[in-house]
Amino acid sequence: MKRYLLILCSIMLFSLLSGSIGQENFKLGVVDTQRVLDNYGKFKDANEILQTADKRLRDKLEGLFQEIRTLQEKLTKTELFLEKPQTEELQNQIKTKEDEFLRERQSGEQALLDKQKELMEPILKEIEELIKKIGKEQNYDLIISKQAALYFNEKYDITDSLIDTINNMPEENGVETEPVKE
Repeated sequence: MKRYLLILCSIMLFSLLSGSIGQENFKLGVVDTQRVLDNYGKFKDANEILQTADKRLRDKLEGLFQEIRTLQEKLTKTELFLEKPQTEELQNQIKTKEDEFLRERQSGEQALLDKQKELMEPILKEIEELIKKIGKEQNYDLIISKQAALYFNEKYDITDSLIDTINNMPEENGVETEPVKE
């Protein structure tokens, strides 16, 4: 739905600006924003931080899951030989571990989402600002996302130029490298 709305907006904007095509040179640029992100050093660093935190969370959850499985196996093997209070104690331990697993998963996923937002928003804003800056400096009438275009002539693709520019910019704010708290 968003894609169709974006395409429709692009077509309407292009239609509005098409009146100026006959009067002067119309300069169009197309950017593959996903390729820009994939080739941007800060994005790669942020992605690595998030993947490391995700792996730590998965490892922690796997450990809890194994503890639950061990307790369940113990209960299955010994419940015929244990008194009711001892069986209930094992069931309570399993329930406690299951609750802990759910809490850890929920808080870990939320921490990952928060960290992703913290790391990615400035990167996306930086790319957006650079596209606007290039648009103004190089007198583009319109720069659209490749994802919004059904078809375009490759001569309008400015993605490589944008990648070169963004990777050669001096670093103002590096990606924060502190680990995600779990």
